[in-house]
Formats: sequence, structure tokens, C-alpha cells
Amino acid sequence: MQQEDWIKYGAIALAVVGFGAILFVALAHSGGDLEGRDWALTQLGDDSTSGELVQGTVITATFEDGTVAGSSGCNNYFADYAVDGDAIEVGPAGSTLMFCESPEGTMDQEQTYLSLLQTADSFDVSGDTLTLSADGTTVLVYSASDSTDGA
Repeated sequence: MQQEDWIKYGAIALAVVGFGAILFVALAHSGGDLEGRDWALTQLGDDSTSGELVQGTVITATFEDGTVAGSSGCNNYFADYAVDGDAIEVGPAGSTLMFCESPEGTMDQEQTYLSLLQTADSFDVSGDTLTLSADGTTVLVYSASDSTDGA
């Protein structure tokens, strides 16, 4: 084999290995679009339920390194989670123990949110929208936000 052939085959082999490494990293980073962003809840439950949040409350989530944390409308919460492709499993949540008398319905909404979060079994990130589903039904919809103002 001539030197030019070795150079040509070497360059091709290097390109294939490089492309394979990039592809591996991209596929192995499960939940990449899920993590590293602040999410603000825009819909609670599916379209057949009310779906609207109690006015004056903000529910947030940040997924990072196997922990989801944020505000559940009144209290701060945290839970472990794991992803495998588009599958997600969220463990039981822990939270602070404040009681929020107003706006009316905040505590019920908080319990509903934390319950639905734990039922999620799949997720989809499409642009700036995160959808969590359980058994094929949308349970939570978030919008990406640069920061949460806690209002």
C-alpha cells in the first residue's frame, strides 16, 4: 500500500471514530434537553381537566443530576428522578412545610401537582415546552423560563 492510501484510510478511520464518539455522547446524555433549564408549569392535568393554575401561584421545576427541585406553589420541593430515553421515573417528593392560606386552592393544587409529578412515566421536550405524561395522558406541561420570579 502506498503512503497516500495510508493517509486516506487513516483520515477516513479518524472521521468515523470521531463521528461515532459524537453520536455516542449525544445518545448517552439522556434527558439533555430536560436538564439545565428552569421550567415554569403552564398546565396542570390534561385538557379534560381544568388545567389552569391558581391565579397568583407559580410552580417551577429544575431537573439536574438526578434531582428535580422547585416551587410547588407554596412550598419548595425536591425529588429524585431517573431517565432512560424518553422514559422518566420520579420518586416521592420532600418539601418544606409552610401553609399558604391564600390564594384559595393553593394547598390543594400543590398536592395535586406533587402527585401528578410522581405519576409521570414519559417526557417530551419540544422547543421551549416540556410535557410530562402518564400512561399516554398529559399530566404536566411546562414552559422554559430564563428565571423564575416567584410571583
